[in-house]
Formats: sequence, C-alpha cells, structure tokens
Amino acid sequence: KLEFGCYLDAALTSLLLRQNDSVGLVTFDTGIRQYLPPQAHPSQFRRVLEALDGAASEGDTDVGKTLHEVAERIRRRGMVIILSDLLDDPEHIAAGLQHFRHNRHEVLVFHILDDAELPFPYQRLTRFQDMEGTGRVVVNPQSLRQQYLDRMQRFIETIQASCFEKKISYHLARTSQPPAAVLAEILD
Repeated sequence: KLEFGCYLDAALTSLLLRQNDSVGLVTFDTGIRQYLPPQAHPSQFRRVLEALDGAASEGDTDVGKTLHEVAERIRRRGMVIILSDLLDDPEHIAAGLQHFRHNRHEVLVFHILDDAELPFPYQRLTRFQDMEGTGRVVVNPQSLRQQYLDRMQRFIETIQASCFEKKISYHLARTSQPPAAVLAEILD
C-alpha cells in the first residue's frame, strides 16, 4: 500500500506541478514525520520524490490526530489530497477531515486498500501479522471471513458516508489498479 501510494503521489505531484499548482507533502505515522511546504517550482518534484523514497511504514499510526496537526499547519486555502489506508478510528478520521473543511480546503481522499483486504481470499490455516504492531495470530480464515468482510464493509461505508456528508471527494484505490487508472477515474 505504501509503494502504491508513493506512485500515486508522484503522479499527482507531476500533474499538479505541470499546471503550475503548488505541491507540498506530509508523511506521518503517530505524528508528522516529514513536512515539505507547498511550492510550485519544478524542483519540488525532486524534493517530493526524495521524501517519498525515505517514507517507511512502521509501527502505529494516528490518522485522525495527524490530520488535525496538518490542518493547523496549512495557512492558505487549497486542495488537500490524502492518500492512506485510513486504518484508524473512523470518528477520529472524520473529525480530522472536518478540520480541513472548516478551514475551507477542498479535500480529496484516496482510500488505499490491498486487494486481499477486500475479498479476504485466504483458504487455509494462515498466520497473520499486525503490520502496525507486533501481534501475530494463526487462524482458520474460513471461520472469520464473514465477520471480517462485514466489518470491513461497514468501515468503508462509514468513511464514505463521512466524506459525502462533509462534501469530500472519496475514491477507493485498490493496489491492483495501475495508479494511472486511479487518476483517470477522478479526471473524467
């Protein structure tokens, strides 16, 4: 998901800079890790790529809290594009997104999910590892498939509804899609 998000971000950065729009970048986990202030200069593309190259997906995240932190840093109104799996408390995410809307930003959310997270295709006894922690568990996926699918569907619907309510553009981006296809969907 991180690699997919980096490709999508690079494509968006290129597209926006070609339109002479300012582009910035924030990477985060439980707080802001990197912050590049928005610039419209062509050299910003290289700075964004360097920051993305150093991005790592380790440990816990706090999406909601970080959205608030970023909203406080951005002084000029503009478009905020969020690329994340949003795996956090939906109420905290909604509050963070509302902070951007309260500050009169346009917001575009790319909800990045791996294809295996959606149909949960596992058949045999499988060991799952928490990518944001240290937990591991061996389970029979067939025994929890329906419960998992129901919870994932409710989670996605909650995020979508929250975005719709706040007039935020929401796009589910599957890692099996080429980033160009994801962008084509929003540009049509």
